[in-house]
Amino acid sequence: MKSVGILTVLLTPNSFEGFISPQSKVICRKRSRQYAGWIPLRRSLGCSGSLKRRSTSQSFNSTYKSSKGGVSRSIVDKEISEIVERILLQSRKNRNDNKEEDSLQPSMKTGLTKVHLNILSQTQSRQRFVSGQDPLRITVKENPTKKWLQKNAATVQLLINGTTVDNSFASFDKFQWLDEDDRINLVEQHSMHSFALVGEINIKKPGYLNILSTNAAGSSAELRRMATTSKEWDRWKNSELYKKLVYEELGQQTVGRSSGDRLWITGFSLSGKGGQIYSLDVESGEIESVNHRTCEAIRWPNESNHVPKSLIETTTPITPNYNYHIHPETLLDDALLVSDGFLVPGKDKGGLYVIKNPGNKDAEWNVCLTGGSHIGPAEDHGWFYHRSVWIDLTNDGRKSILTARAKLKKGAGNSNFQSQLVWIEMPKPYRVDEATGAPLEDDGTFFDPFNSRHLPWKSNVLVEGPDVMFSIADMDPTDNTVEVFASHFFNRKVTMHSIERGDQPLIVFDRTIDNNCGAAFGCILANLDPAGKCNNNGRIVVDSGSTVPTLKVGDAFSHLLVTSHECSHQEGGESSFDESNKSKKINGGSLFAYRVPDSSNNKDAWKYEPWLRTLVISDFNVKGQLNNMINPGAPGFVYTFYAKKKKKDLIQRPLIAIAGDCAESAYILRPYHKEDNNENDNIEEDLNAQYKLMCEIECGSTVGSIGVGYDNFMYAEQEENYAKLYIPCYEKDKILVFAMGSGGVEK
Repeated sequence: MKSVGILTVLLTPNSFEGFISPQSKVICRKRSRQYAGWIPLRRSLGCSGSLKRRSTSQSFNSTYKSSKGGVSRSIVDKEISEIVERILLQSRKNRNDNKEEDSLQPSMKTGLTKVHLNILSQTQSRQRFVSGQDPLRITVKENPTKKWLQKNAATVQLLINGTTVDNSFASFDKFQWLDEDDRINLVEQHSMHSFALVGEINIKKPGYLNILSTNAAGSSAELRRMATTSKEWDRWKNSELYKKLVYEELGQQTVGRSSGDRLWITGFSLSGKGGQIYSLDVESGEIESVNHRTCEAIRWPNESNHVPKSLIETTTPITPNYNYHIHPETLLDDALLVSDGFLVPGKDKGGLYVIKNPGNKDAEWNVCLTGGSHIGPAEDHGWFYHRSVWIDLTNDGRKSILTARAKLKKGAGNSNFQSQLVWIEMPKPYRVDEATGAPLEDDGTFFDPFNSRHLPWKSNVLVEGPDVMFSIADMDPTDNTVEVFASHFFNRKVTMHSIERGDQPLIVFDRTIDNNCGAAFGCILANLDPAGKCNNNGRIVVDSGSTVPTLKVGDAFSHLLVTSHECSHQEGGESSFDESNKSKKINGGSLFAYRVPDSSNNKDAWKYEPWLRTLVISDFNVKGQLNNMINPGAPGFVYTFYAKKKKKDLIQRPLIAIAGDCAESAYILRPYHKEDNNENDNIEEDLNAQYKLMCEIECGSTVGSIGVGYDNFMYAEQEENYAKLYIPCYEKDKILVFAMGSGGVEK
């Protein structure tokens, strides 16, 4: 069976490492055979075993059929409950066994010479460092010692400002030598944190990362894995009734459990026929992959996102005497929305796809809502999509999709790109059942918006121009509009568009915020003001535009953050911003912060007043390689996050993370403090938009995105509730996992 990924956990010196197959079975690379919970299930293929399983499954089927007649239904129900209880007990035992075994340190050096033992002793120590007042340059190198002498072990070695971690003044161990007062002073004045490399995830060509809840997409694949790794599965696996009943009981038993982090990874390549979509359970380390049919359909998967549990939810009548209600069959507990396509030939026929039960080979299916190979209007073909958002723009409870798309017209050059902001309308049900409130088709069957009769969904062009990324806010909750902030990569500007909700949503107001920003790319809403200091004047977040949900629906925000692949100050021309830090030289790609105008005296100030632009950081330059010759640029996406979960309730401002894209690095910025001021700084006006570089992680490969979660990464030694940074290294086929911490000083 073909392996889709390798996961290496850096727990302690001489730590556990393992391969993970498509069905998440781990092959232990240990001399000890004690990892019972991680060893793959060996299924007997003998004739007698097959006949025995067939007879037992037939017995179960006949027992269940007789139980439906009232003969022994209670016996079957009791048996299923007992089976599920044993499955859950075995699952918990496996995880506990892994934790206990991972704390052991069996020798991995048997048979090596003393010279090699000395080399390994220098590279097996935990790589942990601390930030400070000055920025750190973290260089990721492949360690040939680990690569050749420790097969399947972690191969990464970190260098800090050109030296090894142990020899650096930023070493975590050396930081502990300081007096407690000195350490506390560093923490308070310079947002000091510790970083530790805790894992490597070896996945082919990782591009976009997104962390979603374990109770959402991927949950059915997890239940199936729990069932199939039990001893009972071999006995009853040929019975479809058994599968159905066990899945149902498992689902009921796990309802209400606390949700964790599941990392979703999309990958793509110029030469491959299809894309790749993987998921990683952060707690257990289990990796799943979507099936080959989905991979072949989605050739260049970009951002993946959740599908709302209910696509229809409102009490607004669509016809007299009928209301929508939540109906059980409208619930989509386990589905992904994937935006697909890129500008290169063969990948440019993108679309929007919904994947139901991703990773569950018994139940997975996908459907294309627009674009792709569907028969539909010619004007909907040949587009590529980077992100898409579920939103009700019709005020009737239907969650349609808002997206931006672009395509290359005949010819070459940016002027030959066409781009649009598009509303993909979810179909209406024919009627709603008066007694149950269930939406129905015209033939009386239950309404299914993904049924072929409703495909493709209707595309409605709202405005020309937006092409890649966007965010959504409600600048005035008293009216019936929402505002879209869009970065224009090809048209090189930042715009805002007010969409009036209704039967036919339309743009009622728009403005250009900045047309001198260069090729705008990332675009998110952020609150850079200290807690309690944001004068939001009622403006709230609808969708922050970020895959790191620091700001959720209804939160206040103070700034719009935009990354630009380059910046040029043009003479003349219209501009709707004032600029802070005018004296700073701009070279290469940049990150800009636009402060929302204060609406205390004029609630429409955001419409007509200039947006104060601050240059946060600049000098991002592309490192040219053969692999990134197609439309290279830097930086990529921007994120805000807190080092520790729930810190946003305190006075601290967030950290900023930037995916360098073709700059081949990831960047972490910390808030500017007055203690940082020196004669070379020129701080003007918007102090809360001032940030300093905390560290640059030089990966030596394209960093397309960054994932940020707060659940512990497997069983590695780490501090609870601190951020875990997932950094993809595209050309190196791996994802690095860094765990942040307090540095030994609890703040």
